[in-house]
Parts: sequence; structure tokens; C-alpha cells
Amino acid sequence: MLNSAPRTPAIAPRLGQIMAPEHNSFGVLRLLMALLVLISHSYLYAFGTDQAEPLTALTGHSLGEHAVQGFFILSGILVAQSFDRSRSLIDFAAARMLRIFPGLVVCVLLTALVLGPVVSLLPLAEYFTGAELPAYLIKTLSLSTGNAPLPGVFTGLPVAGSVNTSLWTLKYEVLCYAGLAAAGLAGLFKPRFRLIAAGLLAAYLAAVFSTEPKPAETYSFTDNARYFSLYFGTGMLAYLIRDQLVIRGGLLLPLFAIFAAALGTRFGELATALLLGYAIVWSASLSFGPLRGFCNRVDLSFGVYIYAGPIQQALLDVAPALHPLIIAVLAAAVVLPLALLSWIFIEHPALRLRSRMRPAKVNAVPARRMASVLA
Repeated sequence: MLNSAPRTPAIAPRLGQIMAPEHNSFGVLRLLMALLVLISHSYLYAFGTDQAEPLTALTGHSLGEHAVQGFFILSGILVAQSFDRSRSLIDFAAARMLRIFPGLVVCVLLTALVLGPVVSLLPLAEYFTGAELPAYLIKTLSLSTGNAPLPGVFTGLPVAGSVNTSLWTLKYEVLCYAGLAAAGLAGLFKPRFRLIAAGLLAAYLAAVFSTEPKPAETYSFTDNARYFSLYFGTGMLAYLIRDQLVIRGGLLLPLFAIFAAALGTRFGELATALLLGYAIVWSASLSFGPLRGFCNRVDLSFGVYIYAGPIQQALLDVAPALHPLIIAVLAAAVVLPLALLSWIFIEHPALRLRSRMRPAKVNAVPARRMASVLA
């Protein structure tokens, strides 16, 4: 009799089983998050406020804010894995710096020295001799702010003087890297301490984010650092429990119910991190066809993220009446090729330098051995 044998139910994968790039779609999700930020910022730049975006009224966060939350969750997972695989603290730090600064430096220089003079309302001599130009370079490249102005640039637009809004999050990303490295050096990534570390991290996140919410416009530097640490910490937590974290799409429904019930309460951010974190892990288990392989070979996400703002503002400078969705389409058409060039000529070659900077194996101090010494 055909098909008489009982079927074995499919076993749900765990996060630890899909951490290899060929088994996950984290690259696809990074690109998606970058494009969502681009779409969201089209509304911000066109109307001068993120309150114009429809999602803000529903969840309290714009589409771009949710995408950045997703970015930090992804970073928490992947950077934790990077530390776990690093041969030394120097190796880890080099990998992080090489991922951010070469592409950022080129973007900032192109923005300040090529785009800025073209769109500035000031004469070239005044543009290049004023104090704002070097201040922009110093403040932006030091990550102290992403909101430094360029002389006479975009001053008449709804978000007046904003050159590259997205860059303000980078300093918090680097702070999260430092916190992760400190936890790793304390031994919390060692297999025998991993679940203890996960419990401590979960308790910290729950304790810190169970207080009454504050309006985002009143956030201080400390508030922002705490906010981003929730989402980065959620990714770290997922990595720490990767061998126990079962991936089932059906769990998204109860998590969404918790999220909807918690909106506007003191537990809203926690519920958002929980839902978004699990949605990212589940989405990463999907194949996305050929796009997975492409995004594993070519990472356009950082280039899209850092180039979108100046291009969107330049489009509005030329055509102020553009609809946000038109801005998004036109900006993507320019930014994606720029991101590809950045990856091919700047970011990927910089990442390849990491292998040259690694010490010889005989002299290397593995991160885990360092942790055992310093714990």
C-alpha cells in the first residue's frame, strides 16, 4: 500500500544550526533594513518630521527606527559570533574598525569635498575656507555626531542643514562592540558560562527596560546608549542561546500579540525587541533564492546606509515637491550602484586586510584563552 509508512515530522532548526553564511539569510536582511531606512528617511526629509510616516502613529516608531532596531539585533548576533571566532582582542577590534571606517571615510570625503561644493549656496572660496568644513570632517569621522552641517548645504530644506542623519547611530554601534568585547573578555562566551551569561543578560535587559517610557526627543546620550543596548543585547542573547533557540514561524503570532498588548506601556520596548529579534531569526532561516548567495558575496547594506541621506537631500534640493516614495525610488537607483562601488573598491579590500594584520598562530592569543586568563 502506497504511503503507508508514518511520516516523520520535520524537526525545527535551531539558530546554532544556521549560523554558517550558506545556511542563513542575514545578508539579505541587512540589505532590507538599509533600504527600509532609506524609505523611511524619504518621509523625514520630505516633511521635516518622522511623524509624517504612517507607521509612527501605530507603533510609536517609524519604519526607519524599526529597521535600525533590526540592524542592532543583527549586529548583536553576528558581532558576537565574530568575537567568538577572533584569535585575539586586536583581531576583533581590527575587524570592527575595518568594517566601518574605510567606507565611512570615503563617503564623508566625497560628501564634503565633492557633493558639498556643488550644492552649497556659498561661493567655493567661502565654502572651503570656513570653519564648518573641517568641523564636519572631524565631528563626523570621530563619530561624535551625525548631524554636523556643511557650509551653505541643504539649508533651505525641511530638515535644514542635515547632511547625513543616519550616521548618528554609529557611535552607539561602536559602544555596543566595546560592551560585547568586555563581556567576552570576562569569560562569558566560554561554553560552560554561556547559559549563565544569557541569564544575566536577559535579567539586565528586563530590569533596565521595565521602567516608564520617556519621549524619544528627551533622550540623553545615556538614554540612547541604553536604548540601543537593548536591541544589540537581544542579538547577543540570541547568539548565546543559539543551541537552544528553536526556529518556528508559528511562534511569531503569540509574540505579536504580546507586542500589540505592550505598546505604549513600560514593557513596549522589551516586547518590540522580542518580536523583532525572533522575526529576524526566523526570516534568516528562509532561503530567498539566489538573493542569499548574492548578499553573502556582496554586502551593500553599509553603503546604502551611509550614502542614502546625502543623495536624498540632494534630490530634494533639486526638486522640492517630490513625493517621498519617488524620492526613495530615485535615491535607491543612485545609492545601490554607489554601495556596489564602495563594496568592490573600499569595503571588501579593507576587510581582506584583516588576514594580513593577524599575528602568526604561534604568537596569537585566542579570545577564549584571553577570557580564561582575565576572568
